[in-house]
Amino acid sequence: MSPSSSKKTSILSRKKRQFYKIVVARQDIKAALDACKLFLAKVRSIGDDLYFPLLTAIIVCYSRPFSNNKPFGPLAKKWHAFDNAQLAETHKKILQLRDKTIAHSDLEIRKVFIFPKGTLIGNAGLRSGLGVTVRDIALPLKIFPVIKATCLDLGSRLNLAVEKELQALFGSKELPPKEFELTFDDE
Repeated sequence: MSPSSSKKTSILSRKKRQFYKIVVARQDIKAALDACKLFLAKVRSIGDDLYFPLLTAIIVCYSRPFSNNKPFGPLAKKWHAFDNAQLAETHKKILQLRDKTIAHSDLEIRKVFIFPKGTLIGNAGLRSGLGVTVRDIALPLKIFPVIKATCLDLGSRLNLAVEKELQALFGSKELPPKEFELTFDDE
């Protein structure tokens, strides 16, 4: 094998690794989008039983491509960029939520409060017995259409990249007439 073919080999292997990352990311963002659609269809208040499970699904699925996945790591920095400032801010907020409260329990966010017997609860005039609660971050319902738009924006860009790379890597090759697993070699 000549030195130039060895260099081409490592380039092909690197392209396959990048392809893997965007294909898996596209699936994760699609899952976040599906959870967001379900959230918008079913959740009517922050107190809804589906609020936290669907919020968790959205945040975890959306953030997965940006975490330190083994063995290839997170998506490239270019995928953090959005043309729309509101979507860019929402993207950052989702990743922060994942790191601070959804996938971790950071003390600065998830504070524990003790309610002594007789403590006034809200404005209802009710009093508590001895109790405990964990304060968490809750997103207002009005942010979920923006989260959906963020998923759609990122998902459509990933989809275009996947289709382009699929053609570049496999479009001109003679392929077997059955499915095959993506490998990271130079073939």
